Amino acid sequence: MGLLERARKLFGIGPAPLVDVPARVEAVDVDRLHVHTARISPDSNERLVILTVSAGALEHMGKAVQLTHPTERAVTFVPVKQAADPVLDPKLGWIIPVTPETAAELAALPPGPGEHELSSLHLGLVLV
Repeated sequence: MGLLERARKLFGIGPAPLVDVPARVEAVDVDRLHVHTARISPDSNERLVILTVSAGALEHMGKAVQLTHPTERAVTFVPVKQAADPVLDPKLGWIIPVTPETAAELAALPPGPGEHELSSLHLGLVLV
């Protein structure tokens, strides 16, 4: 373990924990699904995950659900108690952790098309 790793461990600084995907998730096929990332700022390595998806998918995002499309990687929303960053799993696709705060933020979004950036998670939504 290097000096930086020891310091991070000592002060509790480091990447957020990974998310465990439950064995059962609801699969929802969507007409539109695309994910890309963007840097939050030029001086940071933090990334914003930007999800473009059919607006109707919003009603499913607060629970364990996997959004699927025939030509895109799946996006799985997983309820969690502790905040974590969205991750890309090579086999499962994108995994989006949903804390109670994130679920409340998703539930408060207006229905229909629009662009939204969540404050509880590095996630941007483009609902089409």
